[in-house]
Amino acid sequence: MASDFFLKFDSFDGFLAHKLDHDFLKFGHDFDRVGDALTDVFSDALKFDDHKVAVDFKYDVEHVGFDFIKLGFDTLKLDDVLHKFDDVILKYADQTPTVTAFAETGGDGSSLKLSDDFIKLDTDFQAASFEAIKLGIDTLKLHLSGEGANESFIKWAGDLSDFSTGLHKVGDDFLKVGEDFLKLGTLSNSETIDQAFIKLGGGALKVSDDLHKVSDDFLKIVTDITRSEDNFGTLKIDQIALKFGDDFHKLDADLHKLNIDVGALGDDYIKLAGALTGHGPGGGTTTSVDSDGLHQLLQHAHDFSLL
Repeated sequence: MASDFFLKFDSFDGFLAHKLDHDFLKFGHDFDRVGDALTDVFSDALKFDDHKVAVDFKYDVEHVGFDFIKLGFDTLKLDDVLHKFDDVILKYADQTPTVTAFAETGGDGSSLKLSDDFIKLDTDFQAASFEAIKLGIDTLKLHLSGEGANESFIKWAGDLSDFSTGLHKVGDDFLKVGEDFLKLGTLSNSETIDQAFIKLGGGALKVSDDLHKVSDDFLKIVTDITRSEDNFGTLKIDQIALKFGDDFHKLDADLHKLNIDVGALGDDYIKLAGALTGHGPGGGTTTSVDSDGLHQLLQHAHDFSLL
C-alpha cells in the first residue's frame, strides 16, 4: 500500500503538517490585518480634527506598509513548507498504482499533472510574495496627509494592481490543485485517505474562490483611485474615503473570509497527514519502508518549526 511509505515516522504529522497549518494561519491572519489597517486609513480620513487626521493617517499608512511586508515574508515561508508537503504527495502518488495509471491514461478523459500544477502554484506564490513586499515598501514611501495625495499614491495603486494580478494567478492555481486533490480522493484503496483528499480539495477550492474575490476587490479599488485622478485632478483622501468606502469594507469582509478558510485548509493538511501515516481517524497499521528522503524532509520541517 502506498501509505506504507509514511508509517515508520510517527513525527511526520507533528513536524511538517503542523508547521504548514501554523504558516497557513499566519498567512490568513496577515491578510486580515491588512484589511483592518486599510479600513483604519480611510476611517481616519473622515475625522474632523485635521491635526489628528494627519497623525493617525501617517500611523495607519505605516501600519499598512509593514503589514504588507510581513504578509510577503510569511507567504514565502508558507510556500517553502507547502512545497515540501507537495513533494510528499508526489511520492505518495508515484507509489500508488491507481494514481500512476490514472495519470498515464487520463482516467475519465481529464488529466492529472500534479507536478506541473504544484510547480505553477509554487512559482506564482513566490511572485505574489515579492509583489506584497514591494507594495509594502512603496506604502511606507507615501507622503500623505489628511488633505491630499501626491504622485506616489498613484504609483501605490499600480503596485496594488500588480498584487491583485498575482493573487488572481494564485487563486487559479489553488483551483487546479483543489481539482487534483478531488481526483486523488477517488484513487486510493483507503476510504480514510480518499476522504482526506476530498476534504482538502474542497478546502483548496474555497481558498481559490476567496483569493479571486480579494483580487477583484483590490482591482476595484485601483480602478476607482485612477479614475478619480482622471476626473478630478488632485486626489483628496477624504473624498476617496467617502466615495469608495464601500470598496474597502467589502475588501475587509472578503479578507476575513479568506482568513477563516485558509485556517481550515491548514487543518485539512493535518488530517491528510494523519490519513497517510495511519494516525488519523480510521487509520490502519501496516508495514513501513525506510526513506532517507523523508528523513531529510522531516529535518527541514523541524528547522522551519524553530523559526
